[in-house]
Amino acid sequence: MRSGILVSLILITAICSCQKKDSTAPDPASVSINITSPASGQVYHSGDTISIDADVTYTSELHGYEVKIADTASGFVVYDDAQHVHDDHFNIHDKWVNTGTQATGLKLTLTAIVDHDGGGTEKNIDFEYQP
Repeated sequence: MRSGILVSLILITAICSCQKKDSTAPDPASVSINITSPASGQVYHSGDTISIDADVTYTSELHGYEVKIADTASGFVVYDDAQHVHDDHFNIHDKWVNTGTQATGLKLTLTAIVDHDGGGTEKNIDFEYQP
């Protein structure tokens, strides 16, 4: 009798712990990206801390994201961070301090990755640096 109860409990636990894989086809256009900082056109100066704040949501599980800040004239990437998150929503809160010596336009690009094949969508914000 006890072994029958034990087997039943093991089977119930195994069945309840299995998760069905989401078979929804990835749809990068359905990703919502809201960048709250930096603001478009904002001007930063030497020593300023640039807050990188964004909210990302999707109807299914996202694979991760990448945030880059690049010099708009040269394309040189001055900041790059990628995270593997596996969630349907997440918040990004990071900081960066530019110590450059020349005025330049900067572009923040946030790419939300929807699958393991690298499919995703991106949003860009342009801002400026004045030493």
